[in-house]
Amino acid sequence: MNDTPPEFEFLYGVNPVFEALRAQRRSFKCLYVNQVSSDLPRLRKLVDFAGKAGVKVLPTDKQELMQLSQSREHQGVVLQCSPYPLARFDDVPWDTARRLVLLDNIEDPHNLGAILRSSEVFGFPCLLLPMKGTPNVYPSVVKASAGAAEHMVICRGANANRYVQVAKEKGFRIVALDEEGSTSIDDFKAGPEDRLLLVIGGEDKSVGRYILNLADAVVKIPQRGHVGSLNASVAAGIALHALQG
Repeated sequence: MNDTPPEFEFLYGVNPVFEALRAQRRSFKCLYVNQVSSDLPRLRKLVDFAGKAGVKVLPTDKQELMQLSQSREHQGVVLQCSPYPLARFDDVPWDTARRLVLLDNIEDPHNLGAILRSSEVFGFPCLLLPMKGTPNVYPSVVKASAGAAEHMVICRGANANRYVQVAKEKGFRIVALDEEGSTSIDDFKAGPEDRLLLVIGGEDKSVGRYILNLADAVVKIPQRGHVGSLNASVAAGIALHALQG
């Protein structure tokens, strides 16, 4: 089996493509644009931006865009570019970051993308992914993040327990989000100077027992309705907002 990553992939959607071009963290081959809708203001702005960045623009049709992106959600634009630049474990800003996020057992790519979007908005610019049990940062994930992933440090270089061990050694307080938590997130106190690692689990399989035992706090989101639990990305957004620095 060949595990060599592809040289290029096809990023799609107006926001993801624009943010990738703006971040300049990938290499770009060409930008495919639906010639029928290329006069729309958003696409015209994107084409102008790509041209100024030296990216070749190729007019095409929606059928080819669907074939390239393997999605109907291309919004008239597909960028052929290098894969997402994942960080190495040693590149995690352990000594400078104030807020980190670790996802444990998040399996749905759309949830991952939505969590990335909230993480970037609320000042958690570095996200840690275990080697197993979470999806890679595929174009569909970047699309779900509305391009926010392009401005983040995302590491996929260890298991969840290892991330927590190192974070503890580096002086982070470990805060695990769990519906059975003993502390309401409304009551958890953390200042902007505190160093926090927020651990978020999945809907089917929550944060692992080892991490819950090691955590400085296991917090829950108060619920007053009749539905049993929140969607993972919605719960993550609430926690990220509550714990932002």
